[in-house]
Amino acid sequence: MSIFGSNDKKDELEEKFIFPVQNTIATNHTFISEDLEIKGNIIGKDFIELSGRVVGQIKSKKIDVRVRGKVQGEIIADTVSIEGEVDGEINAQDLYLRATSKIKGTIKYKNIDIQSGAIITAELIKII
Repeated sequence: MSIFGSNDKKDELEEKFIFPVQNTIATNHTFISEDLEIKGNIIGKDFIELSGRVVGQIKSKKIDVRVRGKVQGEIIADTVSIEGEVDGEINAQDLYLRATSKIKGTIKYKNIDIQSGAIITAELIKII
């Protein structure tokens, strides 16, 4: 017997992974950085986080337009959070307009939360 362990050898082979396999359900997260400008339509599966600029339509389950994010076109999602600028139409079940948001156009929503400081020049249409 040694000081650091046993001389007995195990017959089992232990598997080790550099990147452990997890059994969690992964969401598809798409990030558009602030140095990126896209002209065209974007369709995401789960979550789109926008810090760049999009001219066109964005569609996904959840969309966050960050402070530096700008959209000229249409946003369609179940949940939308806006910190940046949107010039066009927003269509959302749950809409969160943060204090830094600037919105021009048409807003169609089921539930809306508007923080003090948000600048809105838009027609508001409640979806029933």
